[in-house]
Amino acid sequence: MSWSGRGQLGWPATIGLLAGVYVAGVGAVAFAPQDDPVATWWPAAGIAAVLVASSPRRRWWLLALGICVVSGIANLSAGRPLDVSAAFGVANTSDAVVASAVLLYGRDRLPSLDSPEDFIRLVTAAFLGGLTMATIGATGVHLLEGGSFGRIWLSLGASHAAATLVIVPVAMARPAARSTRRWEAPLQVVALATMTLVVFSPHQSLSLSFLPLPLIVWAALRFDLRLAAWELVGFAVLVTFLTAQGYGPFGDHYRTGELDARSMGSLSQLYLMCTALLCLPLAIAVGQRRRLLDRLTSSERLFRRNFTESLIGMVLMRSGDTPLEIVDVNEAAARIVGRTGSPVGRDLAELLDTTEPLELIAAQMLAGDLDGWRAQTGLRDRRGSRVNVAVSLLTNDPEPTFSAQLQDVTAEYDARRRLEAAEKLTSATLDTTAAMILVTDLMGVVVRVNGATTTLTGFDEDELVGVAVWDLPFAPPGSDGYPAGLPDTPEGQVGRETDVVTRSGQRRRIQWNTGYVHDDRDRPTHIVLTGTDLTMERMTAGLNRHLLEAAITTALIGIDTQGRITVFNPGAVNLLGYDGQDTVGTPFVDLFDPEQLAERLSGATGEEAFARLVAGIDSGADTGTRDWTWIGADGRRHTVSMSLSVAADTFAARVGYLCAGRDVTEARASQEMLVAALEKERLAVERLRQLDVAKSEFVSTVSHELRTPVASIVGYTELLEDGTVVDPAPEQRPMLESIARNGQRLILLCDDLLTLSGLDSGATAWQHDTLDLATLLPPAEEAIRPQLTGRDLELSMLAEPAPVLVLGDRVQLERALINLLGNAVKFTEDGGRIECRVGRQDDEAWLSISDTGLGIPVEEQNGLFQRFFRSSTAQAHAIQGTGLGLSIVAATVAAHGGRIDVDSAHLQGTTFTVRLPLAR
Repeated sequence: MSWSGRGQLGWPATIGLLAGVYVAGVGAVAFAPQDDPVATWWPAAGIAAVLVASSPRRRWWLLALGICVVSGIANLSAGRPLDVSAAFGVANTSDAVVASAVLLYGRDRLPSLDSPEDFIRLVTAAFLGGLTMATIGATGVHLLEGGSFGRIWLSLGASHAAATLVIVPVAMARPAARSTRRWEAPLQVVALATMTLVVFSPHQSLSLSFLPLPLIVWAALRFDLRLAAWELVGFAVLVTFLTAQGYGPFGDHYRTGELDARSMGSLSQLYLMCTALLCLPLAIAVGQRRRLLDRLTSSERLFRRNFTESLIGMVLMRSGDTPLEIVDVNEAAARIVGRTGSPVGRDLAELLDTTEPLELIAAQMLAGDLDGWRAQTGLRDRRGSRVNVAVSLLTNDPEPTFSAQLQDVTAEYDARRRLEAAEKLTSATLDTTAAMILVTDLMGVVVRVNGATTTLTGFDEDELVGVAVWDLPFAPPGSDGYPAGLPDTPEGQVGRETDVVTRSGQRRRIQWNTGYVHDDRDRPTHIVLTGTDLTMERMTAGLNRHLLEAAITTALIGIDTQGRITVFNPGAVNLLGYDGQDTVGTPFVDLFDPEQLAERLSGATGEEAFARLVAGIDSGADTGTRDWTWIGADGRRHTVSMSLSVAADTFAARVGYLCAGRDVTEARASQEMLVAALEKERLAVERLRQLDVAKSEFVSTVSHELRTPVASIVGYTELLEDGTVVDPAPEQRPMLESIARNGQRLILLCDDLLTLSGLDSGATAWQHDTLDLATLLPPAEEAIRPQLTGRDLELSMLAEPAPVLVLGDRVQLERALINLLGNAVKFTEDGGRIECRVGRQDDEAWLSISDTGLGIPVEEQNGLFQRFFRSSTAQAHAIQGTGLGLSIVAATVAAHGGRIDVDSAHLQGTTFTVRLPLAR
């Protein structure tokens, strides 16, 4: 739908057009014949129609009232009676409203006069408006002044329809375009005016009214519609004025009496209507053709520019001597083809190295079996190049025309091949790397894992890919985020050690390193996590550190090959007073007296001094023991008997050195200051050593000495109880039972003390026999049964049918089980239940002792396995015990390579679970 380009009228324009209605009405009445109440032409009808059609619909009622009043006043001002003026005012208003309603039917504003449909709408509006006005006006005139209704109706209808048909196109025409021939329009206007004046001149009686029509057609053919419409308005005004004066063919017939004034006016208006019907359709058609040509020209220009300036190679072809003969190419296509000469005139198949015959493709398109063809092909003159080709049929008439688009993707093709090769290399590298490698996107979702990851964790790749890194199945419970965190900057890396839980439940110690992967614009695209299994290394290092830290009287210092301290054991800390953590990483030679070091090593210091210090040490040998002076944290000088040896790995690669030093300050001082008293000092030292040994053996000796008489007491008490010697009196039995019970307590205490003494001194001889844990249950039950005497407790001993084999000491394990069962009996009130169960789980043997007794407060469970520990529950209920049993059990389980767990709460019962490695 097209529009005239005019907006809806404002109030100033509305008032102006109402004034135009008044002026046109007064003028039309003034030029009407003296003896005819009907005006020859009523231009106010066209002006009123433009006014209403160009205004918002909400104003129509107000405009209708204004047109009615203005038209009535115009007729009244021109001398017509009041009643006739009122009738014409109503009729003119009806004409304007009806014509505007037809013009705006289904639209919001006055349309442009651009198509035959718009012209038909205009003609319909003119005739319906004229019909309405003629009917109302003729009725009013006939009733008020008499006269022939038919002739009045015809005269009114012709004058109003002609006015609408001539004037409204001026408002509906598009704005005039600037003409390229400025001389032609004035010439045509002068010619039309001259011809009109000649044809409608005084006393001109010849029927020459057709002569102005070619000039009107000239305007319709050569000029835009608006200029032709204005010329039509001017022509109508001039013809109407001259005819009203009795000039021209119509006026001559009036002068001769062949026509009356009313007929003369009607004929002139019909003449104008015919002129408009001749001129306007032609002007509309010419305007349509002109706009179509402009669009075609613009489209052709746009197509040509798109064709020549396109970055995509464009080729036009036709079916001539060959199926796809090239007729035109743009610069991009010529550059892609790469020929030195022009490809025009050649067939497309001569340029492209396709797998499908292009002749067959062209034939399928012409037959309608193929809409288009796309492929990636090579070029015959550029080996190794790749081009995306799209061929389509443009037209099949009058001769088949094809187009082809070429896109050079050689660089992308080569890049993709290099990328595929790089991906293959990366995949091979990842799959052959022993370290765990996970790749995630920036949101933390795993997109790739290598084979080492699945092998170490036991989880398949499908179980890991697509999972957020903090939800990975091998992440330890409670972990969140990346194992090593994320770097603070895109260029940084971070590292940290964490645990990984495998599918089988084992924990592995992993050193994680995290970093970003960047694209060619240095933007982070992925995150790579590399994990190194340090489990065996940490186990070995932990064992070595345990051995080093076990000695508290000997300084053991680990040193790397650069001479820096890596291990500083408690013996060294006690000796020198330095903090162990702060000392790690400092030079080893800083511990020495600088003057003595320079004297013995020929003035060498720093790394050179360390190199001379370890010079000549072979793998497996040491420097021999020699006294050196070390400086302590408080500045004190310590004489240390020191030796250095090489620390090597399995392959005899030197990884550092081990320094063993013993503080001999007092000994050396005594040797220097009290040579005469050396023997006495030696005896004193020996005495101190014996005292130290005696201190260690005191508990064992006392326990042995106590156990023998206590055993005798218990034995004789049993003889008295069972009546072997003499039957005890009834009042004596409670006393005997008390003696026996307390004697058993002393025996157990002695056994516990002996066991702890053996564990502390290392004197306990451990047996390493393969035994079935289930075989421990009967003797343990038998040993614990006496404690159940007089108690209301349910004891259950359960074991799996299959043997649960472990490697250990039967006596020690049985004692540990009896201790656990004894605790359960003591801490379970009557009516309770005790259950002992043996089984296997996750490649481990487990021994579970659970009870429904008093339980252990959670906050006190950290000290549960310490010596002499007694819970607040035991103290509150006055339950007897030494607090040694659980510490013995823990030491026994640890010596067998196992662990013990406790699950308990206050008044909720207790479950001890012992886990031991299965025998292999």
